[in-house]
Amino acid sequence: MLPMRDNIKLHTIIFFPRDYEEGKKYTAVVDRSPYGYGDMEWLTDIFLPFGFVAVGQDMRGTELSEGNFTMWQSDKWDSEDLGNWIVSQEWSNGKIFTLGASADGIASLQTPVNNPPWLEAQYIVWAPANMYDILFPYGTYKQETTEDWLFGLEMPNPDVVYDNIQTVYDNEAETPYWQGIITDDEVYANVHCPSAFWAGWYDLFIVGTLEAFEGYNTKSNPAVRYTSKMTIDPLGHCLDGSEFFTEDVVMGRTLLMIAQLFEVYGIRPVARRNIKNITFYVMSSNDEAGKQAGQYWTSLETWPTPKMTNYYFHSDGTLSTSRPSTSEKVDHTSYKVDPANPVVTVGGNNLPPDIGGSINCGPMDQSEVDKRDDVLLFQTPPLSSDLPLTGGLYATLYVSSDVIDTDFMVKISDLYPTGEAILIQDNAIRMRWREGGLKPVYMKEGVVYEVTINLWNTSWIIPAGHSLRVSVQSSNNPRFSVNPHNGLLLNDPLYPGENIVATNTLYHSFKYPSHITLPVVNKRQIPEIHLLKEVQEVYPEITTEMAKKFSDGLMNHIKGKFSSKNKK
Repeated sequence: MLPMRDNIKLHTIIFFPRDYEEGKKYTAVVDRSPYGYGDMEWLTDIFLPFGFVAVGQDMRGTELSEGNFTMWQSDKWDSEDLGNWIVSQEWSNGKIFTLGASADGIASLQTPVNNPPWLEAQYIVWAPANMYDILFPYGTYKQETTEDWLFGLEMPNPDVVYDNIQTVYDNEAETPYWQGIITDDEVYANVHCPSAFWAGWYDLFIVGTLEAFEGYNTKSNPAVRYTSKMTIDPLGHCLDGSEFFTEDVVMGRTLLMIAQLFEVYGIRPVARRNIKNITFYVMSSNDEAGKQAGQYWTSLETWPTPKMTNYYFHSDGTLSTSRPSTSEKVDHTSYKVDPANPVVTVGGNNLPPDIGGSINCGPMDQSEVDKRDDVLLFQTPPLSSDLPLTGGLYATLYVSSDVIDTDFMVKISDLYPTGEAILIQDNAIRMRWREGGLKPVYMKEGVVYEVTINLWNTSWIIPAGHSLRVSVQSSNNPRFSVNPHNGLLLNDPLYPGENIVATNTLYHSFKYPSHITLPVVNKRQIPEIHLLKEVQEVYPEITTEMAKKFSDGLMNHIKGKFSSKNKK
């Protein structure tokens, strides 16, 4: 048990190399986690053969450590205290590398806050720079994901989970509380070491991981600026989606990740040929058309520059790049929204049941929920050519309601000729938080509001013969908590209060041109690259067996506590 600066003792475990020699100096690889260290072979098998010391520490208030879990608020100090202790040991050479996935990765992002001189490399997996944007996208609470995960942790004081949840409720607005766990420009300036990131297009943290990568890559110390590396597979946490993709994405992503990790940690720098700094999977449909159009890896030095293209909603339900004309007779569509009968979540960037959550995830078929009366549909005719998309997706809506508060959700789907509508991305806005700020701003009946929603990022090719579909709705539960439409805040003792059936209106006219904005690229900008063969040639020591053990071990490390633990 290692004492921190406030005398709280944290459970810390150390593994020395098999050929450890007294008097020799070693670099430490550190992972700090709330998940425990019952099985460390997946970590030690990777690093110990290369002469590293592996150090694991249970985060404050989790597993065998003392104190209360602070939702990463204390990690900037605890990681500094651990690092300072490590470099004071006789076996240390004064250098520390960090490795962190998911919650561990969020903690790892806090390590540069105090600018420790011993930090020499970081590998960060599926972790966001800004937790507020993940838990409250545009103020819409991801209640199920947040609370299921918290209840799944092993805490020495189980009652702390209720304090954590109350803290979340009390900070429904983006209050200064969230600044305590944000990775911002001040933190990025402290990054003076090599770094790499691993993300997933259907991961619940994708937008935050991309934000962290952008900061590390473009706002870090000039000595390491524009050297950070990124790998994006389709899945992230969402292994449930692996069968959708035709390539062996699970093994492929693991081989790429280990190779990237080896390079960042300096285990064996390589003269890369096809593997560049930004490597990602280009997704598409899982039918023959999609296999021809996409479903491959690409690797680039920089992100492709897309042509941001608007697709407008029309009164006849069509979707096109032409703005609505003044001659369209119907300029809006209204629909009833009953909080007691929400639209059910089908897929998306969620935390699945076997890894701490309870919501299905990935590229799932929306065609059944799209049949509901409270889901508005707009779609293109079948495309005459492939539509490649890579980058950020956005929706601009003109809306009104007869209640003081409601939600609007937008989904983008790939509509197959056979009727399946496979979800590409989606997001939501809770209207009382549309202006940001610390106080809710409620709606007024009869007022039309313009809102823009970041629908996060993707790389997807909609193949010729398929259509682009957009769904607009006002619930998507359990991905987002149901809005009762009464304006009560989460920390109000009366919440959730009475359900009120709302009449919501979406405008699609020349004056109020609701639309989505898509990042259209040319396929030449995202060429297919055969990467896995190069990885195996450059790093022959990365065997398939090693990759599988690492992949299985990493996922089991995250999900082991959740698979058998009772939920709330």
